[in-house]
Amino acid sequence: MKKYLLLGVYGLLATTTLAQHSPQVPTPVLQAFAKAQPQAAHVAWHQCPVGYEAVFEQRPAQGRLPGERKYRGVARLTPAGELVETRLDVPARTLPPLGHTAVSQRYPRRQVDRIIQVVDAKGEVTYEAKICEGKDKNGKDKDCQTSRFDANGRPLTI
Repeated sequence: MKKYLLLGVYGLLATTTLAQHSPQVPTPVLQAFAKAQPQAAHVAWHQCPVGYEAVFEQRPAQGRLPGERKYRGVARLTPAGELVETRLDVPARTLPPLGHTAVSQRYPRRQVDRIIQVVDAKGEVTYEAKICEGKDKNGKDKDCQTSRFDANGRPLTI
């Protein structure tokens, strides 16, 4: 009997602990996110300094080719539902040609490993590119750095 009572208490504690990790997201935030990211899947919500953060996967309709890895995104919204920033993990081909040219001229031995498309509250688009020399013997990225580009691919930091 004591065993079942203890299991019940542990179950209640575990349920309470898990519930604390998922914040109650206000309706305006949910509606604004659904409008901004209608193709989002597997959304997980977290509280952040500006309000709420949604971590999600992009469905194939947003530019994934068959066989490509899954792309993730992060959207930050205020408690009133105003979109502050969206960061989307996008295919390397998304970086405008001017950006690829700048990388190949500045770093001829490196490759663009990952592109993050950042859209701020005003709708301005920038790109953050993770540029690496390759992989080490363990398969980890080797000697990487991050460069930023504007919407046309012009380097902001390289």
